[in-house]
Amino acid sequence: MPTPLAWSNLTHDRVRFALFVLGIVFAVVLIFVQLGFRGALLDSQTLLHERLNADLVLVSPNRQALVMRATFPRRRLAQAAAVGGVARVDPLYVDNGFGVLRDADPDPDKRTPSRAIRVIGVDPDAELLNLPELTRDRAAVLKVPGNALFDRNSAAGDEPGSTVFGPLTPGVSTELSGGRVTFVGSFALGPDFTTDGAMIVSTETFADRLRRPTALGAPLADVDLGLVRLDPGADREAVRAALTKVFARGEPDPDVEVYTVPEYVAREQAFWLSNTPIGFAFGFGMFMGYAVGLVICYQILSGDVADHLPEYATLKAVGYTNRALAWIVVQESLILAAAGYAAGFAVSYALYVSLGELSGLPLRMSVERALIVLAATVAMCVASGLLALGRLVRADPADVF
Repeated sequence: MPTPLAWSNLTHDRVRFALFVLGIVFAVVLIFVQLGFRGALLDSQTLLHERLNADLVLVSPNRQALVMRATFPRRRLAQAAAVGGVARVDPLYVDNGFGVLRDADPDPDKRTPSRAIRVIGVDPDAELLNLPELTRDRAAVLKVPGNALFDRNSAAGDEPGSTVFGPLTPGVSTELSGGRVTFVGSFALGPDFTTDGAMIVSTETFADRLRRPTALGAPLADVDLGLVRLDPGADREAVRAALTKVFARGEPDPDVEVYTVPEYVAREQAFWLSNTPIGFAFGFGMFMGYAVGLVICYQILSGDVADHLPEYATLKAVGYTNRALAWIVVQESLILAAAGYAAGFAVSYALYVSLGELSGLPLRMSVERALIVLAATVAMCVASGLLALGRLVRADPADVF
């Protein structure tokens, strides 16, 4: 059985090997954290998008992000409903600025100033959101004017178990933009860049409490999103093409665009990635993590080559080729990559869980993310090993001895 030279080289001093691995772990964790926060911040912007119960989504082309205030006329829903293959079209109202919720804390001394909250207006019977809490029984209760559901994953408040909007629990009453609301239940969504939390009300309560200015004066005349559901067996792409044609008819600049839910999610994330510092900041952070790991791994392997240069020279003298010696160094880099990644993954997973609970952000250890970091770790270590080969390849046994 061949002697495992690479393993023996690295592990003959166990303390030194542990320090080597810790250096790789640091780089792996740094990359995981940067990639995780980048993904979490983007994912937080589409928590609502991903729960839309629709085959197609209608949205104004001027509404590049959900936080923007750009609507389209409600009559477009009737036009869409007349297209073949469309089963029903429902409006979804989303307000990010006019809804101001008073702190629900019963103790006046503990109340904080009123805060803006995202208010989502739905037809309770239409099942527009894929939320297990929005059942038909709950929908009946939501029809009562002034009743609402609150987001139990809203940003945390100062008191344990409370939110920044106060201690929201079923039965609590407070004020939304000067009108009374009573919370009759909760759902799980979470905060994002622009909102600390959300609440769901019926369209009637939405219109009565918010009174948003619209082009026609009526509070529900302009729609934020249109959710299209198709007949069973309908060709989604054919229906989309038909809808696009209808909206473009006689219009130099159509005021409605049509997306699938995954496309709408990607559109929102692309906006935040390209129009905010998220892409640059966390992209630079990942690059720095990779660069740090590359330097650390190079220092480890080049130092190991220098320390064992007499041994490598002996191997050369007895007939080992440069390619065979290079393979030993590459094996060492792969061992470091495997050990560093395994430990780094475990540490990063624990950080994702704890930081996710503290921040409320959706930090998820996805398979895709794990594979990306694994590939980066292997590439980083192998590249360092190849860079460390220079001195070994140039070494002459006669010079060494």
